[in-house]
Order: sequence, then C-alpha cells, then structure tokens
Amino acid sequence: MDALNHRIAFLPILALTAIGFGDMPYKPNAYQQNDWFAEFGENLGSYVNPASIAEADQIEVGAGVYRTLSGKAGQEFVSAVHPFGYNHTVALTYFENGSDIEGSNASYLENAYILGYALRMPWGAPGGISHKVALGVNATIFQYDPFGALGGVQYAYGADVGLVYNPFTASSMGQLLLGVAVQNALQPKVKTTTGSYHIPRNLNASLFWRGFNRKLELAGSASVLDITHESTEGGKGNQIVPTGRITWYVQPWAGLKLKYSKQGYPVGGITLNVQRLNLFRYLQIDVDMSHDALTSDNQERGFVWNVRATTRLGPTREERIGDARYRRLLIEPEEAYRKAMQLYLARKFLPAAYAFGVVTSKYPTFHLVDQAAFYKGKAFESLRMNDAAQTVYEDALRKFTDSDLRPKYMFQIMNIYYKEGKYDDASRLHQQLVNLYPESDVKADADYVMGQIKYLKRDYNGAIALLSPIVPGNGNYPYARYTMGVSYAGSGKMSEAEAAFQNVAELKPSNSAGQEMKDAAMVKLGHINFGKPMMKKAAEYYVSVSTNSPHYDEALLGLAWAFLKEKNFKGAADYANAIISKTPNSLQVPEAHLLLGYCAFFAQNYDQALSEFDKVVDLAEKKASSIQDMKKQRGKNPANSPEYAAVQKEAEELSDQLPTDRVVEKQAQLRSKFDAVYAKVEKYYEFQRDAERYEKFLQDKTRIVKDAKFTKATVINIKAGSGGKKSGPSQQDLKGLEVE
Repeated sequence: MDALNHRIAFLPILALTAIGFGDMPYKPNAYQQNDWFAEFGENLGSYVNPASIAEADQIEVGAGVYRTLSGKAGQEFVSAVHPFGYNHTVALTYFENGSDIEGSNASYLENAYILGYALRMPWGAPGGISHKVALGVNATIFQYDPFGALGGVQYAYGADVGLVYNPFTASSMGQLLLGVAVQNALQPKVKTTTGSYHIPRNLNASLFWRGFNRKLELAGSASVLDITHESTEGGKGNQIVPTGRITWYVQPWAGLKLKYSKQGYPVGGITLNVQRLNLFRYLQIDVDMSHDALTSDNQERGFVWNVRATTRLGPTREERIGDARYRRLLIEPEEAYRKAMQLYLARKFLPAAYAFGVVTSKYPTFHLVDQAAFYKGKAFESLRMNDAAQTVYEDALRKFTDSDLRPKYMFQIMNIYYKEGKYDDASRLHQQLVNLYPESDVKADADYVMGQIKYLKRDYNGAIALLSPIVPGNGNYPYARYTMGVSYAGSGKMSEAEAAFQNVAELKPSNSAGQEMKDAAMVKLGHINFGKPMMKKAAEYYVSVSTNSPHYDEALLGLAWAFLKEKNFKGAADYANAIISKTPNSLQVPEAHLLLGYCAFFAQNYDQALSEFDKVVDLAEKKASSIQDMKKQRGKNPANSPEYAAVQKEAEELSDQLPTDRVVEKQAQLRSKFDAVYAKVEKYYEFQRDAERYEKFLQDKTRIVKDAKFTKATVINIKAGSGGKKSGPSQQDLKGLEVE
C-alpha cells in the first residue's frame, strides 16, 4: 500500500474503532493517569507525555478496552499517530467514559479528545540535543454531562506540554528515553451544580529502557498530582503516584509482563505481535489482568482486565522521505525530461526549450541534465534563435566540464557560425574540436560542415579532402557525396564527379530529404551524360526523378533538350509542355517556351515560333522583375534584427527560470511577439532556400532572352524572304547543361 492510501486509511480506522466503543459502562477514573492503555515509551501515549509520539516511525493506530468482570467499571480508548518527515508527528486520541444508573434513564458522560503534536529537534540544533530532544504539546477538548445535572453536555479546554530526551538508541546500551510533562498546563475549567473547579495540573516524570537485543523492557513513571493545588477546592495537592513495568520477550513475537499500575494493582499480562500482514506491517495484542482484592482500596469490583490492539501501517519515515527524495532526484526529473522530449519530438520547440530549462534549473544534479541543455539549445536552433542557442551551448561548456557532450556543444556553435556565414569563426572552432576530440562521434559532422565551407570558398580540393572520409551510414553521407560531385565538376574532373553522384543515386532514401538529394544527383548525372554519344543514358537519369521532387522541372527540361538534340521535335515539345502544365510556377517555364519555339521553328511553323519567342521574353522579364522585388522586400535577415535579438534574450532568460505562475504568464506574453517576428524570419529563409535557383535563373535569363530574340529575328527574316540563319538554337544551348 502506498503512502497516500495509508493516509486515506488513517481517519476511517480511527472513526470506525471509536464508533464500536459507544455507550459502555464507566467507573469514574482520571484518564491522564490511566496506564492500562499506554505508557511512556509507547508511541500512543501522547496523553502521558505529548513529546513521546516523536518516536513513532510509521502510522500507528491503537484501541483498548478496560473492564471489570462484573461490568461495574470500564473505559475505552482509541489513538492514532502519523509521522511527517523526520521531525514532525501528530496524534489524535479519544477517551470515552460513561455509566448508566440501573433502573433510570440518567447517564454519566465524560469524553476527552486530544490533538497532539511533537517536534524532534533537527540537525541544526546544538549537537547535544540534535535529534535527541523532542518537544510536544496537546490540545484537549473535555466533554462531560453528569447525569443531566448541568442541563446538557458541557465543554472544557486544556493543554499539556512535554519534553523527551533520547541520549542513545540502537546501540550496545539499548534505547533509553527520559521524559517530563506538565499535564493540564492550561487547566480545563469544569462546571458543577454549585460552581466550577479546575482539573488538576500534574507533573509527570518518566523513564523507558529497552535492551538485551530488544528482549527486555523497563518502564516507570511518577506523577505528582495537583502541583498547583487550590485550597478552596479542598483536599490535598502534590500527591505522588508511581507506576512500573517489566516485559521479557521469550520470543521476538511473544512477551510476559509484570506491572504495578497507578491504581495500585499488581498486573500480569502477555504481549503478542505479528509482522508483515497484507494490510498491516505490524500488529500487537496486549492482554493485562488483575483483581480488585489485590489492592489496598478494594472496591469489590472483582477481576479486572484490559485488551489493547496496536497496528502499524504504511511506510516508515525513512521510506517515505527516501521515496520523496527518489522522486525529487530521479522520478521527477525523469518525468520532466520525458515531457520536454515529447514536446521536442512533436516540434513544439519553444515549449520544449522552456521544459528542458526546467530540467536544467530545477534538477542540476540529474544524470541527463547535460542532455537537457543540449536539446534546449537544439530547440532554440530549430526556431532560428541562434543567439539563444549559442548562449545555451556556451553556458553548458562552462558548467559541464566532464560531460561527454562537450564536443557536441562545440559542434553546434560551429554549425551556428556556418549558418550565419561566419566561416572564419567556424574554421577556428573546427580546428579546436579536431584537436581536442579527434575520436568524437561529431568529428565527421564537423568535417562535413567544414567541407561545405571549403566548397563555398571554391576550395574544391579542400572540400573533397574533408568530405571523402565520411562513410555510408553517416547521416551526412549523401550530402557529402553530392558536394564532392559538384566540387569535382568545378575542378573539371567529370569522371570523379559522375562517380560521386552515382554513390548518391544508388542510395535507398528513408525520408523526403534523402529522396530530394537522390533526385538532385540524378539531374546532375543527366547533365554529365547529356553531351555524350549515348544520349539515352542521360534521358534515363532524368526520367528516374520523382514527379513530386523540386528538381522535377529541371529533369523535364533536360529531357526536352535531349530530345531536341536528337531532333525528336515532338518528344521535345511534349516535355516542354509538361513543364508548363505540371510546374506552372517553375523558373524553367521561360526556357520551356524557348524550346517550344525551337520545335516550331524546325517544323517551319513560324507563326507559332514567333508567339513562343515573345512569351519567352515576356515571362523571363516578369520572373526576373518578381525576383528582384522579392530580394528588395526581404532585405536583411530579420533573424539578425534587434527585435528578434530581444525576443531571443527574453526567451533564453525565461527558460532558466522555474515555471511559477508569473513566469508562465511572461512566457505566454512573449509568444505573441515571437510569432509575429518568426513569421518574417521564415519568409526570409523560404526565399533563401530558392536563392541559388533564383541567381541561376537571373544568369540564364540573359542567354534565354538573347536566343529568343535572335531566333525570332531569324524567323522574321525567313518569313520576309531574306534568308538568314536556319539552324535554330544557338550553339551554346546544345553544348550541354550546367553541372556545378
């Protein structure tokens, strides 16, 4: 049963037991001097000394019945104790006394409800008393009705205080408890038919010792009754009442008891216990017996007996605290990390960054805290919040000096430099990473990024040297081979370029990015084989490009040129029309019309040729103008704007704070600002993704327009009967397609 279920069980057990003891006969007795139900040294004796409950290690519930064989006297008792943490304990105790007058409806009622609390001195206390001294207090409600003489049930209120000292425990000397308590430090005031009086204030001094491997128990106490006696109440004060008990355990589960009670009874008894039951972890039954004739004050009540049951349930203090520590140190951070990772995998990157921040700030000793920092940076990177991500990685390098993820932090910073065009900084960090972590898993990734930088700087040999060691199975392999292909082509080594592109083309991609790279390689292979005698091979590469690929229009264009070169004008026209119909927004559309114009020219359909050449010029100029407009609108990268820098700084700072209501409110407020500027950032990068194709179109546009105008002039001359060039496409058009 877990801790929560035991807490739930605590009150019902107490309540049901109390209900079972209703309306039993009573012989008036001072409940605070009752040593039948509990004694000092037992965890249920808060009415004896409220500090004694500090020794309870588990939830403990007990109930007792005291009776005479004749039924002339009796008393009932229920008590429960609940420990909290190492140092706190609460107890609830209920006494019921009552009696009926034979042949009458009159009855006597006297009940006590006691709420106790004990504090064990914590480790911060002076060394002599740290965890050795406990202080306790009781708050008591006294309920009474003497045969209806006061016109109904009356209430009185009181309080007790106590102190317990435990000089040693669980040692070769056994366990010793010393206690002192003032009962009724705040005295309940009881009404009578003639006035009122205070229940006496008592001083109780107690001792308990357990030793010989828990086989022997000794307990004793002396109560000084009515230590502040008022002469107006009659009688005498400062009466000393002693009690003592010895228990010998013949077996760990069975013991024999001898006791001298405060009522003057010599008492014999037995105690039995059993452990590890399904519901209870410990159950103890005590039976005590005596006879009224054995006392000097024989009231002829005959045989007297007491039965008490005590049970312990639920985890111990150490188990409960250990479980809380386990949850705090392992379960809670594991759950927080899992929640953050779920957000990250669901591509909810901003909430994921905040969630990983909870792990790094709230659980700094968690064994995956360095990974949480890594993914926190990755989440920011995924939102193009490079400043925030770099701050996270640099902070992680300072904090986690022994982490295996240090080379990854360095690589991520290098990659940020690469994406921002800071190639010198990226090169410097690459050199540091290679020198410090030559065997790291991320070295291949760092070499790949450095290879891309070399390629962009047109250091083709340097790029090839860095990229060629990247082997199949590495996630960057297809991209590395593709860059090697264009590097070889840029160096004029076409056979090596073809081999590199062929490596990519032979892969079986597992995702759309891999398929796109394969399609790009197929187009390059088609271009390489375009000028070779076996034009069919080039066409096969072009045909293999998937119809949903962003390179599909380029593949169709290559097929159209291939058919035109083979003088298959119908086939060329079909592929050119496919570009216009299937990819109407493509940058290849003007060139498709150029091809249609050539096909019409060779078919001597001059009017159609003139129409197509006019479309070439018109569409090329419009697309070029549109591209220039977009370039003007995009301007500078909004990711580098002060507005986005401020958003990044605030987001990074919020990710380092615990998610209080105020912090969560700030995160929600920042979201709207982030969404507005992030939309601009994404539009910019959407343009940048096609920037290379835009630049290539602007370069090709001059050739396309020039050829269209030239061939148009030729057609006009032919139609006018003045002769002119009849070869159609310019020589440059049929020399081959660009590979680099």
